Amino acid sequence: MKKLGIFLGMALAMVLAYVVGADVLGDETGLGLTAPTLAFTALVGVKRKYQKPELGGSKRLYIIFTDDLESEPVNYDMLVTTGELAGAGAIPLKATKKAIEVEAWYDTTKWDFEMKPGAGFTQGFEFKILGVNKDNVKFVTRLYEVPVNLVIEGNDGSRYYLGQKYVPFMLEAVGASPEKGNARKDITIRAKNDGLTTMPVPMADDVTFLVEALV
Repeated sequence: MKKLGIFLGMALAMVLAYVVGADVLGDETGLGLTAPTLAFTALVGVKRKYQKPELGGSKRLYIIFTDDLESEPVNYDMLVTTGELAGAGAIPLKATKKAIEVEAWYDTTKWDFEMKPGAGFTQGFEFKILGVNKDNVKFVTRLYEVPVNLVIEGNDGSRYYLGQKYVPFMLEAVGASPEKGNARKDITIRAKNDGLTTMPVPMADDVTFLVEALV
């Protein structure tokens, strides 16, 4: 009789597990084998693609203060479903707020990223501006410990959104006096952050945002 009671108890537990798993957790197995909903999104394979000679490097970048954003522009769901940032209002800047354009020195702008299981994404970037003058000193100092996101535009016209509103970049700057008379004075500006839920996000052509005019 005792064994029968144990058997009936186990059977009831399995039935409850199925009901809870299927109706509450979305687990069709009923065995507690749940996974994020997006894990069941259809995965499309990647065909081999050929690339004609194209311009490398980046021609300009735009700095966005995260305090000027109304909400998070990019997230994991976006990458899984559409893979890009699209739409005229895709970057939700507050009214009257604008991005700051930077014309970095030629062939000095680059970005990188990593994706690691259990750690999400890491993003980083670097660029140089020439001169240790009053304008550049003011520009760099103004960005001290200011959380920012970036839009980087390549010489081929491609654009990428880096950072997230709540996982922003804090810029670092390094420089040195030139060793020779004809060497350039420059400032290297760079940043890296981890724990993001996105890699650099491609931007569709219809994404627009206001930009502060260069002086």
